Amino acid sequence: MITLNTSYTNRRITDAHVHFWDLSKMSYPWLDEVPAIKKSLGLPDYETATEGIAVSNIIFLQCECLPSEYQTEVDYITQLATHDRRISGIVAYYPLEAADAAEKLQVLIANKLVKGIRRLEEDFTSLYSNPLFVSNMGLLHQYKLSFDLGVKANQLPAAVKLVQAAPDVRYMLDHFGKPAIRTQAFTQWKHHMMELAKNPQVYCKLSGLVTEADWNRWTIADLQRYVDLILEFFGPKRIAFGSDWPVVTLASSYGRWFDTALQLCHKLAPDDLDHVFYQNALDFYQIEEYA
Repeated sequence: MITLNTSYTNRRITDAHVHFWDLSKMSYPWLDEVPAIKKSLGLPDYETATEGIAVSNIIFLQCECLPSEYQTEVDYITQLATHDRRISGIVAYYPLEAADAAEKLQVLIANKLVKGIRRLEEDFTSLYSNPLFVSNMGLLHQYKLSFDLGVKANQLPAAVKLVQAAPDVRYMLDHFGKPAIRTQAFTQWKHHMMELAKNPQVYCKLSGLVTEADWNRWTIADLQRYVDLILEFFGPKRIAFGSDWPVVTLASSYGRWFDTALQLCHKLAPDDLDHVFYQNALDFYQIEEYA
């Protein structure tokens, strides 16, 4: 049974990792592999999932629609934001390795909701070592955009090299780098986390852990040592809570994951909890709250 830290249950929350998709507008081939969530999921569904949880700010993360549809996705979320002011930021797909990347980036940055970009690739070693891609990472720093590292544990070496090659960019490591919690792999992952944490520009997102564990039998104990290590390496000022909704629902309800995340951070003081669950994401994505 999960016991909430009752001193925190009524505070504001920034959910730094949310997905919405409309299958009538865009195509998501990867959803064929997860039929349980292969349906349009939007704001009303999120409202139901978060009932009783005080989400004040939402950061949208690109959902791997077809690359040619990324602007459609950005426009779709921008429209949603007119109906729900909690949508405070967009992390979009963008082909940073394209020859005309600098020119076309102007269209993206004209949208003030766009705070950064993310790429999900099978071969990060190839992408992250592409000279044009690495060179164009400088555009992100120039335009004050961040980069979400959406890598798996076995791809972390490529992430380390990218951060070393472009150290001035602000990086958010999604889902703790997807450690292989099912098999309790730890040593190599720990080494790469230590390397990434050396750069103060790298933050880490407390998200996606339950879907890396056994979906049906995971426990808080399965996750605790991963969280303890990230707290040790990054500290409470460089960790941000995210739900990874609706992907999280493959292994947990929103409420159970939120309660679990609080429990995993039970050693933190109230001010540090406020940073992890609210302020850090706003600072990282450079979001000014509305009055």
